[in-house]
Amino acid sequence: MRTMDPMPPIKTVSIVIPARHEQDTIGPVLDALNAAIATLPQYTFETLVVVDSMEDLTVQVAQSKGATILINDKLKGKGNALYFGFNRTRGEVIVTFDSDGSHDPADLPRFIEALEQGNGLVIGSRVMGGSTDHDVIRLFANALFTVMVSLLFRMTLMDTLNGYKAFRRNVVLGYKPRTKGFDVEIEIVAKAVRKGYSIVEIRAHESRRAGGRMKSHAIRDGFYLLWACLREGLSYQVWRLFHPRPSQAAVSAQG
Repeated sequence: MRTMDPMPPIKTVSIVIPARHEQDTIGPVLDALNAAIATLPQYTFETLVVVDSMEDLTVQVAQSKGATILINDKLKGKGNALYFGFNRTRGEVIVTFDSDGSHDPADLPRFIEALEQGNGLVIGSRVMGGSTDHDVIRLFANALFTVMVSLLFRMTLMDTLNGYKAFRRNVVLGYKPRTKGFDVEIEIVAKAVRKGYSIVEIRAHESRRAGGRMKSHAIRDGFYLLWACLREGLSYQVWRLFHPRPSQAAVSAQG
């Protein structure tokens, strides 16, 4: 069992932010992120903003705030953007959060602290922290897919789909990703479980989008999320048949 094993101290952190036409929000997000980074001088950070076109006005704003721009003009979607960024990170751990202002970079120290305690994946829980951006459809979808993941992977989670996550770099490297869009959130959890990392959920409040337009689509993305749950969950069950005593991820919650 690999949970909570001693791990070397973290020295480098990569932050990957997918952004598409977020010129109205990326500036304040990066200002808040830079302020959070300034409180953590013991770590070396890199901030990678992934866009799909140099023509996107997001580029100029993000560069003015010191971020490194990555252009992923081949494959669209949040999942593709994140994996494009993951493969270019240099940090021992990776942090992901959204570019629309819904996540609070001030929570960053608590995410890193949870990793320092030996966890492999940290998920920001809106169930614990609350949200001012949820409608009935999103609440239902998050509850449904979180329950599905919990049942299929034999663990208890509260907020699988939140994009505010921090994890050991090894969680997302060494295999070919199968997700393209928002289903990337399920795949990240699935890979952490398969590799036996402990998972912890911490309180994280979600604010209303600060500007711009929401990129998700309930019906289209709901289908991909459902397929990702079934694909990853059933694949895990088959894998267990050939691994009678697999490393099993432990899940806990912190305030």
